[in-house]
Amino acid sequence: MIIDIVLGLATGKGGLENVLSTVSHELIDRKYEVRIFQFQPPIYPEWLETLPNLYYYDPFYLQKQNAYPGEIPIFMQALEYRKSLIKMGKPNVILATHTPYFSLLTRMAIASYGNMQPPILSWLHGPVEAYGGGDFLRYADAHIAISKSVGHSISRAVQNQVPIYYAGNPVEIESIKPLKRDEQTCQLIYVGRLENNQKRLDVLLQALSYVHGSYHLTVIGDGPDKQFLQNLAEQYHISNYITWKGWQESPWQSITSANLLVLSSEYEGFGMVLVEALARGIPVISSHCEGPDEIVNSNNGWLFQKGNVHELANLLQAVLDKNLNLPDPESCIQSVQKYSKKQVVDRIEHAIQKTCLLMSTDLTS
Repeated sequence: MIIDIVLGLATGKGGLENVLSTVSHELIDRKYEVRIFQFQPPIYPEWLETLPNLYYYDPFYLQKQNAYPGEIPIFMQALEYRKSLIKMGKPNVILATHTPYFSLLTRMAIASYGNMQPPILSWLHGPVEAYGGGDFLRYADAHIAISKSVGHSISRAVQNQVPIYYAGNPVEIESIKPLKRDEQTCQLIYVGRLENNQKRLDVLLQALSYVHGSYHLTVIGDGPDKQFLQNLAEQYHISNYITWKGWQESPWQSITSANLLVLSSEYEGFGMVLVEALARGIPVISSHCEGPDEIVNSNNGWLFQKGNVHELANLLQAVLDKNLNLPDPESCIQSVQKYSKKQVVDRIEHAIQKTCLLMSTDLTS
């Protein structure tokens, strides 16, 4: 069975890229043929080493087509993907990945197959609202949701009876070793992009400016707002309590100890970093937004109201003062077993097989 994963441009660094690598290899281990298509090569080519294959289909990148005034790129991109299918063969199923745009693009590409079109499942990696709406999702035959909240946003957008399958996002829990905790200093960590519109690191930094006690924050990641955030830390007089490690190819390997991971996002599609931390026995504090609210509970951490600096500061102070006891490592680890690679890909495989059966697609070819 051939599965095409079709997306725009994954840069080569980030949660989406990790998920694509993990899922594609697990599907291959289960004897599926997986082909990944995106517009052009990733910005960070080292990602290619983690993939079974990657094909490019943007005619403007391939220099097969010049853009003309008024021309809509999606038609040319769909045509180029269609040419790839003629050359390589039709897939049994298509995962239209990352944004709603690709449900329409792939539908246009396979329209000429008539009643022999392979089924399309959308596989969004964030809430519909983050992509400007979900009108294009109506071109998909079913949907895979990385979180229940993303599933609800898809349901609001499509308003029809097309199946929505919850899958979650995978973490290779089986190979993860717990991190030790620092007995002297509360080691806080943040792992992610330094992009303040979504990640709202300004909330975390301001909260820390109200906190007193022995703590240290390690920030792992890079992004357009790095300088702004470093300036903010200077303004709040907390720079001496922060280490900016920048982007790390293997961020968790750069951490020797951690007591708490903090995520202060305005929104999340899922909150992969929370699962990665919990799988290492690290409790978490997160803003109460869709995605994290399915992961964080009283057994593994705390939620605070989005943007509420004082609520976050109070939580951190209570931890430092030992008025709040950190959840034990084993409770944290057990709380995320449902996000193991095997269980998530089991659910993705079920969604694919169920959709193919409903559409009477041959699963054996």
